[in-house]
Amino acid sequence: MIGKNIIDSKPITISEAKEILDEKIQEKVKEDGQLDDHVFTYEQNLTIDYVTKFAKLSSDEAKELTKKLEELITLPQAIKIVDIMPEDIQDLRLIFSKERGTIEKETLEEVLNLVDQYR
Repeated sequence: MIGKNIIDSKPITISEAKEILDEKIQEKVKEDGQLDDHVFTYEQNLTIDYVTKFAKLSSDEAKELTKKLEELITLPQAIKIVDIMPEDIQDLRLIFSKERGTIEKETLEEVLNLVDQYR
């Protein structure tokens, strides 16, 4: 990391991270379908394995759901919800338990209804 600076950062969903990593893997694949002499590091392999196991939606669906949730809650909260895909109000309350303030029950129900549409 010496000499590199972070220019910009924004939160993304696990599904979007999976899409980015899949693109990077495809860049390394030769025409015959074999991975060229590139060897991924331990951390890269762990990340690829993690996003493959836990991405619950496609990247496009995740982006669409995030935009809809942003109308009700903040972006970081929306991304957490898209990554976890909670099944009931209690799960949603756990996600928001460390947040300052409270979220109304009606808002939680709207969030849950949106998530159920993408399940």
